[in-house]
Amino acid sequence: MAKVLKQNDLYRFVTYDAQPSHNTFNTLRKRLGTKGFVEIHKRFVSNAYNLGLLDPKINDLPKNRKKGIILVADSTFLITAGSTRGQKDEQGKWRFNDESVAFSGKGHHSHKYPVGHKAHSLRTISGVPLVTLLTPANESDQAVIMLLIEVVSRYPYLKFAYIILDKGYDAEEIHHDIYEFFGIIPIIIRKKMVYPKGFTEDGYPLCQWGLAMKPRGIEYKQRRTKYACFKICKKSEQSLLFSCDYIKEQYKYGYTCHTYFNEGYRKYGPAVPHSLIYKKLKPFRTGIERTFGLVKENRYRMEMSNFYKGIDNVTIHAIEHDIVFTQDIIFDYIKTGKISPVLNLDGLLPKSY
Repeated sequence: MAKVLKQNDLYRFVTYDAQPSHNTFNTLRKRLGTKGFVEIHKRFVSNAYNLGLLDPKINDLPKNRKKGIILVADSTFLITAGSTRGQKDEQGKWRFNDESVAFSGKGHHSHKYPVGHKAHSLRTISGVPLVTLLTPANESDQAVIMLLIEVVSRYPYLKFAYIILDKGYDAEEIHHDIYEFFGIIPIIIRKKMVYPKGFTEDGYPLCQWGLAMKPRGIEYKQRRTKYACFKICKKSEQSLLFSCDYIKEQYKYGYTCHTYFNEGYRKYGPAVPHSLIYKKLKPFRTGIERTFGLVKENRYRMEMSNFYKGIDNVTIHAIEHDIVFTQDIIFDYIKTGKISPVLNLDGLLPKSY
């Protein structure tokens, strides 16, 4: 930054040719530390919240959805500024000059040497970054997601409803822990699932005559999903082959049953693939890719100016870019009314407007 300011004629004119040195910025970073930069970023997030940018109105979502901010999480590789030449220790593990870096475990499409850090980010669905944590590049996303959600409690005035994650997070303990420990409904893109006998391939329970039932709603307090047959057999050709007591008038919805979350959070709730909220939020996966496309583009530009070593210094570097990204979103909204750089919300106003 010191170099750029020295080359800026306008800045030199305004400051009477007095430019801060590189050491000035370095001293500021040391004094603030990671906690100081986090506090700066929190102030910008607060501004974005007051403008209604964290929880924009999305008309396509169910009106009875859980109220709160929709989160997205993902990670991106960040190349190291240090040497990529390492040595193996006595245990056969690679050691580098910067002890906080590691092999990513696979080749990377943008870099010849897959050695560096991984930036794990938690953002709102509208693109505003809330938390970024740095780990060595070989750390798995599943190992960090719970810590990310725990750290987001630095915003006690925010209420979170859903978190959208890709297939890399599709594990039973992740589904369970996010809901039970934080009260957030995980919308996780599923890998292949096999349901037991008595269910369709898509997870709908079958009635005693083998017909697929339909959901009647999710009862979150009881941790279960209610299903009913809605007397579908009356419209089926099979109705001539059997007589079902639930067709009678006293059974308004016909036969009803429940599936319980504790039978398997991944398969039975609180947001299974055939539920309405899952179907509505899943297409926003493309928005997530666009969100993190901006993040990754920003990260790669960041790598051009990343000369820092050590997990704390690189974390500060990442938070600086989160601050700038948050500023950009706020500036665009104030100047143009654009709510999000990653969602097509033209014509919609934030809820707090």
